[in-house]
Amino acid sequence: MLDNEKCTSASNSSSRSMGSSSFRRTVRLGTFAMVALALVILGVASSASANPADDAGAQAFKSNCVVCHGADGTGTATGKALKAPDLNSEVQKLTDAQIATQITDGKNNMPPFKSTLTKEQIQSLTAYIRATFGKKK
Repeated sequence: MLDNEKCTSASNSSSRSMGSSSFRRTVRLGTFAMVALALVILGVASSASANPADDAGAQAFKSNCVVCHGADGTGTATGKALKAPDLNSEVQKLTDAQIATQITDGKNNMPPFKSTLTKEQIQSLTAYIRATFGKKK
């Protein structure tokens, strides 16, 4: 009987360790799933945090530029009368620094915005102009 009890005891012990191993695998899988979910959430959060700069550029454009350049960048009647350049072609040939300088200091009939917009707003506006206009359609 003692041998039989030892077998039963050994059997219970091995099933416990198998259950424990299964439990560890489940915990590892759950941990992996949580880490993967956290990375996805961080990715979404970082792309959302990149968006406010785009929003700032869009807002600056709507508040200061759309009157002459128009929503599509080709120029309104007023802008064309003032010879405002087409943001889809002419301006896209400029560097970001040149665009920012023109926004800051003005050029020809365009007034300077250095006292109206912050450097950050000008950078956002430059990025917005670059990203929004001149795309191949």
